[in-house]
Amino acid sequence: MGILTEYFAATPERARAAAATGPDDDLDPLRCKNVEPFVLGGALWEVVRAGRLGSPRAGLHAGGERIDGHDDEGPYLIRLVPDFVAELAALPDERLQPVAAQWGTAEEWPGEPAVDPLVELVAELRRVARAAGAEGLDAYCWMCL
Repeated sequence: MGILTEYFAATPERARAAAATGPDDDLDPLRCKNVEPFVLGGALWEVVRAGRLGSPRAGLHAGGERIDGHDDEGPYLIRLVPDFVAELAALPDERLQPVAAQWGTAEEWPGEPAVDPLVELVAELRRVARAAGAEGLDAYCWMCL
């Protein structure tokens, strides 16, 4: 059990079409569990921006506008904050490992994540961010509890 999350780049119209069931494979989504854009996404943004997690948290939330039109039961479709998407897209290869290692220290992770899968996850999130920027699209997170 957990939170199913799918990150993808799309036009607002294509994103709204995915609100009920999630993005189709043609949108090349990143599918993962428990990586919601608010707490863990905010922690990632903090590490990308500052190089480490601070105490207290800087209050960054990568999740921006909710656009799904559903009730509080979800599923949820969140447009990611454009500044987060731009900063993530600009992340150079040599920072992937240090960012992933620091992000893995966030207390909100269920268990202790291994660094290598987190490096891959950060790289895939960056891929979505870069696709959004290169194609003039927005980045979204579809979530289902």
